[in-house]
Amino acid sequence: MSARAVGGSNTRAWQIASYGMVLFFLAWVLIPICTVTLNSFKPATAIFTTTPDFAFVPTLEHYANIWAKGNFARQFLNSTIVAVGTAILALGFGTPAAYALTRLPVHGAERWFRAFLLARMVPAVSLVVPLFILLQLAGLKNTLPGLILTHTGFTLPLVVWMMRSFFQDVPRELEEAAVVDGASRWLTFWRVALPLTLPGLAATAVLVVFFSWNEFLFALVLTGPQMQTVPIGVSAFVGTVSVDWGGSSAAAVLAMIPMFVLGLLIQRFLVSGLAMGAVKG
Repeated sequence: MSARAVGGSNTRAWQIASYGMVLFFLAWVLIPICTVTLNSFKPATAIFTTTPDFAFVPTLEHYANIWAKGNFARQFLNSTIVAVGTAILALGFGTPAAYALTRLPVHGAERWFRAFLLARMVPAVSLVVPLFILLQLAGLKNTLPGLILTHTGFTLPLVVWMMRSFFQDVPRELEEAAVVDGASRWLTFWRVALPLTLPGLAATAVLVVFFSWNEFLFALVLTGPQMQTVPIGVSAFVGTVSVDWGGSSAAAVLAMIPMFVLGLLIQRFLVSGLAMGAVKG
């Protein structure tokens, strides 16, 4: 067999393996989503069949029950407030910090970046008790601002590191030209660097919102019944002796919808932003 034929065979094998991996991961992600979505529309009797039942009459009783009987509307509103508030604070503090550590002559800038990275590596479970005490002393326990500050602390290192790579991709010559024209450092950041990193800013904002929307541990420990978020609401359908599979499935579908819509709305910015951060000058 010639070398060319061997090379073509290897290429085909790699293509088949790549397609196989893509199909495997698609199935890994989509099968649970499809199962949960189907269960949310199934009557309770159709959910507990030994073999999958696809011939059922769709019903909205599970959706009606969670809105009528539960506290899901309030939890949905709480999650929205916390996710948006966290994104505003994390980007508001993290973006200027990333720019300053990337562009300004800050002593030990690289050590600051490493400190942010180390802070992100601390397991969340080890900080629950200290944060509980701090928020209680500050009068912020069982409040949405307290949960927003907690989420901000955990997402700030992510914002700093992601925005650092985006600012590194902005040509220095553009900022130097603005400084030569008399612009201050803040004006250079606001009018030159920030507009050029808007796709990266959007990608970072989406990741922060995803984290805050899905966060469970802090929302469980630091909030009471009136301030709980959507993940706590979904877990409430799991009882000590039984599980409301229909209700939990409907709640899970409702919890997924805002994230799907957000991802679709800014898909273009998300892809270009992540690609932008992957290119180094």
